[in-house]
Amino acid sequence: MVNLKNIIILYINFKTLILSNPNAKKMKFIRFFKKILLPLIFTFSLSSCVETIVVGTGISGGLAYREKTIKDTRTDVKIATKIGVKFIKNGLKNPGNSVDITVNEGRVLLTGIVRDSKKAKLAQDLSWKVKDIDEVIDEIKIKEDGKMTFADIGSALYDYLITAEIETKFALAKNLRTLNYQITTVDNEVYILGVAINQEEMDRAIDIASRVRGVAKVVNHIIIANDSRRTKE
Repeated sequence: MVNLKNIIILYINFKTLILSNPNAKKMKFIRFFKKILLPLIFTFSLSSCVETIVVGTGISGGLAYREKTIKDTRTDVKIATKIGVKFIKNGLKNPGNSVDITVNEGRVLLTGIVRDSKKAKLAQDLSWKVKDIDEVIDEIKIKEDGKMTFADIGSALYDYLITAEIETKFALAKNLRTLNYQITTVDNEVYILGVAINQEEMDRAIDIASRVRGVAKVVNHIIIANDSRRTKE
């Protein structure tokens, strides 16, 4: 079964491989990508991020605390599924135009890459048609440079590895409630959506993500637990 643990193991092996000989980084990446990691891209290509659940022992006690309720989770899953279906029907989930959906308490974060500004606008419009959405955050990148290349696929894979490492660091960090955050990466830029108990926790999350190798920028969409956007009539 493909899961976060397996991705992390593959990442560690991959990282050790490329660091052992920086001059051969590109060729080793390609070989490793073709033989092992390419199938994982297709496994995850249609998935949307609602939340990451870490199960196990030896992890920080902060995992026991979840700001998000089970009801919220169910609603977010429904939102992500409905948007995902609309995206598939409208050509927003394919190699050329791939928009990822991250949902947290009715806040929808759209990330990914499209080749046409009209597609980006379509993604926003389709998202707002789904019930129970409070906010749509558009972080879609537009690359009007033709078809997807092998370099694009390689970049997407590296983004998955960055996300996996950040999730692991979140899970191991003290005083950081990892279940309250969703992380996605596009072109080495990390987007964090979620709820922090206070400003200190938010700053800690951003700092951890920014220190991971390969991260060019961290885009913060975290809100504090007492934020008015979390109060529903």
